[in-house]
Amino acid sequence: MKLLKHWKPVLISFIILYGSITSGESFNKAPFLNIPNFDKIIHYIFHLLLSISFYASLYRNTTLNKKEQITITLVLIISYGIIMEMFQYYFTTHRYVEIFDVIANTLGCISGILFFYVFKKLKLVNYL
Repeated sequence: MKLLKHWKPVLISFIILYGSITSGESFNKAPFLNIPNFDKIIHYIFHLLLSISFYASLYRNTTLNKKEQITITLVLIISYGIIMEMFQYYFTTHRYVEIFDVIANTLGCISGILFFYVFKKLKLVNYL
């Protein structure tokens, strides 16, 4: 039952997993998505959302201090991004590892932690 308290980051993680192991060619057919490096923007946004939801879940459901919450969020979300890149390399034939994807994932994670504090200041944490 404790897992139900963390359903948002789990759901986002599965969406990232699905996106990591499926072909991105269907997105390339949409003309409005014909933006250079659009996939890096997607990496950034999904890891931003994952880190916000994960950190908010830790904030609401644990007694860890701020430094521990930040450290756990950084380590797990950045590691998850690297693992997804490795999944692409080992389990697909049409995707490969890109260092810029890892950088976008990492920047999304760091930004998510910073955005969390904006939401906290605005008293919107309960909605995350």
